[in-house]
Parts: sequence; C-alpha cells; structure tokens
Amino acid sequence: MIALALTAAPLVPSQLAFAMTESDYRDRFCAGMETEIVLPNGTRVDCMNSEIAVEVDFSSKWGEGIGQALSYAATTGRRPGVILICRNKQGSCLRHSLLLEEAAAHWKLPITIWLCLPTDGALAQCSRKDY
Repeated sequence: MIALALTAAPLVPSQLAFAMTESDYRDRFCAGMETEIVLPNGTRVDCMNSEIAVEVDFSSKWGEGIGQALSYAATTGRRPGVILICRNKQGSCLRHSLLLEEAAAHWKLPITIWLCLPTDGALAQCSRKDY
C-alpha cells in the first residue's frame, strides 16, 4: 500500500525533465519535420527537412550525436544538425555543448547545433549556432 502511494506521487518539474525520453523531445523539437526516416544504409534519422538531417541526443551523448549527424548528412546530401537536450544548463550540459562546439569549429564542420532546455516549448526557443 505504501509503495503504491509513493509511485502515484506527482512529479515535480525537475523530475519531469528526467522522465521524458529522447523520443519525447524529438517529437517536440522536430515538429514540422519528417521524423524517424530510415535510410538505405539502415540508419534512422531523428528528423529531417529539405535542408538538414538532425540527430537528437541528451547532452552527455554529444560525441555520438555529432557522428550520427555527419553520417546522415553524407547519406542524404543535407546539412548535419544536432539537437542537444540539456536537462541541466549549468555544469555538465554546458561542458558538453562546448565540447561539441569546439569540435565543430576546429574541423570547420558545416553543422547546426541547438542547445535545448526542457522548458523550451519548440526548436525556435532553443539556442542555435551555425558553423
């Protein structure tokens, strides 16, 4: 009975950010784009429009995200993009975004990077940087 009461407790906003999955954020931030496109090589683009192929990842997976975006771009002929989901703008999230930005700048990658917070309601509200 006690366990049931604990699991039924409402989540506070900071807990909601951790309860959401990458798919939940993909659906929010990729609104208006095609999603989950399977490419001929078997990979799956999170979202894409006529200009950009985008990987959506939590900030801790920044390295994986940049690699996937570059692969999608090579296969589709579109510009690569990464949406980094920051559950915590301070600390590790900021460090992850700086690492991704450093790699993009060093290698002069033609990539777009968005830094999105759980409170951002749409991609247009996220911080955007084009390289």
